[in-house]
Amino acid sequence: MEKVRNPVVAGTFYPSNPEKLKNLLKSFFGDSFKVNTEKLIPPMGAIVPHAGYIYSGETAAKAYKKVFEKGIAKRVFLLGPNHTGFGSKISVFTSGSWKTPLGKINVDGKIAGKILKELDIYNDESAHSREHSLEVQLPFLQYAIGNDFEIVPICMMDQSLETSKNLGEILADIIEEGDLIIASSDMNHYESHEKTLLKDEKVIETLKNMNLQEMYDTIRRYNISMCGYGPVAALLSIGFTDIEIIDHTTSGLISGDYEAVVGYLSAIVSNLQK
Repeated sequence: MEKVRNPVVAGTFYPSNPEKLKNLLKSFFGDSFKVNTEKLIPPMGAIVPHAGYIYSGETAAKAYKKVFEKGIAKRVFLLGPNHTGFGSKISVFTSGSWKTPLGKINVDGKIAGKILKELDIYNDESAHSREHSLEVQLPFLQYAIGNDFEIVPICMMDQSLETSKNLGEILADIIEEGDLIIASSDMNHYESHEKTLLKDEKVIETLKNMNLQEMYDTIRRYNISMCGYGPVAALLSIGFTDIEIIDHTTSGLISGDYEAVVGYLSAIVSNLQK
């Protein structure tokens, strides 16, 4: 029997009703959004948030729009942090499919297995059972390009620079035309709007410089509670040379609570040098 990972945050982070979900996504992408169906994207990456859609959906959609106006993806590597504490230090979902209200997406089991072999680690897929950071990305992808692509879901409990670089280098040997790598991360958590924007900007400066050591040092020095720095570091270790910061905002702009916000960033990386 096929292994299916059912949605766990449909109805909370995003609508469980397919039509309501499509309508919400349409409001994010806009009426003028058009996918370039003429070609595959060049290898690309995106940094996107993973909060409830009402808070961060528009910020995430801005990155996805930029990507799919360049072409379609045939495979998406999903890198996210582990919020639950379940599973192994790095957990690769190796077979079957993931389901959302918009349908099922197959896992590229061959490539997932190859990555796992290269990582040479114990793999416990329970990391994915309740984790939202990867699931919430799928409806954006499905809205833009349907269900005719494969995914490789990777959940990172170990976000050390060494582990993140190692994963990025493994992916660098695999990535080809039509591949999109998603680094799922929210930025600073639960401080004021002003303080969060300032802290986030310190991290964004290190991203513009593609300086991972500086990013880790900055996060530590200023006590920045960015949750997916490992996935971002893995993405930036693949060999992309160009980064475009697309949007930076906080939950305060939606909730009206400016005292305890979460920061959201979207960016795309391109121009892979092999």
